[in-house]
Amino acid sequence: MPKTKITPPHTSALRHKIGLIYLPGALPCLENFGNLPTNLVCADAQIEGKPASKVLDMLIIPGGSFIESTSINPKVAKEITKMAESGKYVLGIGSGFQTLAKETHNKHPTSPQTNKGLGLLDVEFKPLICTDRISANITDKSFLTQEIGQTVRGFHCHTYGQTVLHNDSRAILMTHAKRVNYKKNPQDLLSGVTNKAGNIAGILIHGIIDQNPNILQNILQSLDIGPLELKEIQQVNANLIKNLKCEIGISTGIYQQPPIAPLPPKLVLVTALGSSSGKTFIVTGIAGALKKQGYNVGVIKVGGDIRDAVSSLYLTKEPLCEYSSIQIGESGWTPPKQAITAASRDYNFLIVEGAMSAFTGLLNENYTRPMSTAEVAVTLGASTVIVAGCDNEGLEGALINTLNYIKTLQTLGVKVCGVILNKLRLSYITEQTKQLIHQTFAQVGVELLGMVPRLDMAARGMIPEVEIRYDAFGAQALDTVEKNINLVLLSKIASSPQITKVDYDALTAKFKNLLTPTPRATQGGD
Repeated sequence: MPKTKITPPHTSALRHKIGLIYLPGALPCLENFGNLPTNLVCADAQIEGKPASKVLDMLIIPGGSFIESTSINPKVAKEITKMAESGKYVLGIGSGFQTLAKETHNKHPTSPQTNKGLGLLDVEFKPLICTDRISANITDKSFLTQEIGQTVRGFHCHTYGQTVLHNDSRAILMTHAKRVNYKKNPQDLLSGVTNKAGNIAGILIHGIIDQNPNILQNILQSLDIGPLELKEIQQVNANLIKNLKCEIGISTGIYQQPPIAPLPPKLVLVTALGSSSGKTFIVTGIAGALKKQGYNVGVIKVGGDIRDAVSSLYLTKEPLCEYSSIQIGESGWTPPKQAITAASRDYNFLIVEGAMSAFTGLLNENYTRPMSTAEVAVTLGASTVIVAGCDNEGLEGALINTLNYIKTLQTLGVKVCGVILNKLRLSYITEQTKQLIHQTFAQVGVELLGMVPRLDMAARGMIPEVEIRYDAFGAQALDTVEKNINLVLLSKIASSPQITKVDYDALTAKFKNLLTPTPRATQGGD
């Protein structure tokens, strides 16, 4: 039976206790934090019945959407402030850094605003997108950083990555970014800051503790944690992570059912007619729903904008890894074959989310192939699902476009297996119309997996690339998918990846021929 609550571990015997904020919007498993957290700080801000500030020696505020979700309540804010002011160690990463800062200036397209942080670090944030694996240099000392000039590595996953430093804080990390705001634009970005005392640190670099042994060692030395105690801490951490991963999202009361273990792993690639089709929303809901059913779900993004995958990871409680981003051209992290091979060792159901349209990049010959989602789909031999947005041209126009899309993908060798019609006005769709739609796709060998109604997504925090509340976005995506998509059929059409060596030049030539087909030879005779 699924668990009904998260049971905190018994940590009274530990000499040092390290807390991890666990509130709606948090990403407590996006990275491992050196396997150091021993206790969760929830909405009551207490550890075993005592204020967190009296029990903990260090507090980690992970990435997430704390600013948008406004989940740092006064009790939690008070305990964070008490720890900081008493000289205890506080580390904020990503959104946790924003929480410690003075303010963040968001770029909402219709109503930009300034969101206040706790003001424990004298910095502010402005919009700047960086989603790459990076290297950075240590520029000053803190409990986290000691060796000035040393290079560290990790990854960025940020919409608000321009850090403006003021007088009462010190810079401790400088990232050397290659791509900024979707473009190849090398520049140095301030990515780590501490207060003057050195006990409060905010960083934009995810994975920094896990990927850099020296950073972990600096923390251990600052806390006076030896090898034997570290082993005890990591044993407690393993139980803590296993326990919290049973819940879908945070504070939802929704728990995973007994595990399903398909062998070999299944894979489905989700693409769309275009960027506004609602692909990320659908993928998020599918990932959460399959996790709830007992699958061990891995989500991988085609291209470098890994922010699209994070809303799924909020529900599944899985980390971002090097294979979480498939490289196309100069965008992304890991080539398709290597990514899927590595992910198949960790997960039994893989969801690959495409980038933009399946065809975007096919005519771009400036970079190493693959350059498009279609090429990735052929390379992986992936069972492919198309999300068709019906809001701009109605059901009728979407059907025509989707049929053309399917036929083109099939001609290129893509194994199209399913369609999800999204953003529909369902009020006028009769049973006869539904039957017609099923027949329409059946004649090209494709299953209709679901018809998703048009939803009110106008509330703040519902745009993944601009301003997102992972708690609200994830909850609505999960509920919508469970109500409107045939997950049994989706699981049935998913298949094991079949890695194929692809002649990308021939595939591109075939696509060009579809655009300008060679005229048939004129037949003789009158």
